[in-house]
Parts: sequence; structure tokens; C-alpha cells
Amino acid sequence: MQFSEDRISHIAHRILDKLWGDDLADFPDEARALNAIKDSLTDYFSVADEIDAIVRKKLSSYSQAKVPGSREWEVLYRKFYREEAEKKNW
Repeated sequence: MQFSEDRISHIAHRILDKLWGDDLADFPDEARALNAIKDSLTDYFSVADEIDAIVRKKLSSYSQAKVPGSREWEVLYRKFYREEAEKKNW
């Protein structure tokens, strides 16, 4: 799932505000902390997109996977997604 830079920035600000507001973390350099959160989110979403692409490619060659969104397709998608995530230690 592709997220725009604005959306990632919004999520990062929400995370930073929540950590600070709940007194879970104190940030001596807020800009640096915000950039670290943005980088982490970007990395997370890029791995998720990579796994999704691998799984969809695998499913497209699978004769059992009828139509995206069908019950069989969804079951196989989840199974293959877990397998690929485990391969990446994710």
C-alpha cells in the first residue's frame, strides 16, 4: 500500500505526539526523532509493498486462486504473505 509523504508525515507526528503526551519518551531533538519515525514508517511500508508484490505474482500463476477477493484467493494470500514475511524475518 503506497502512502504519500504527507500521510507518512501525519502518522509520524501522531506517533511522536502520543509518545510525548503519554510520557513514554522525551526527545532532546524533536526533528531528529520525527525523521527517525518517518524513516521507520517508510521502511515498514516498503517491505510490506515488496511482500505484497511477491505474493500477488505468486498468486497470478496459481491455478487455484480464482479471482482476487474470492475466499480461496484471500486464504492463499494470507498464507503466502505469512511465508514471505517469515523469509524476511519480518
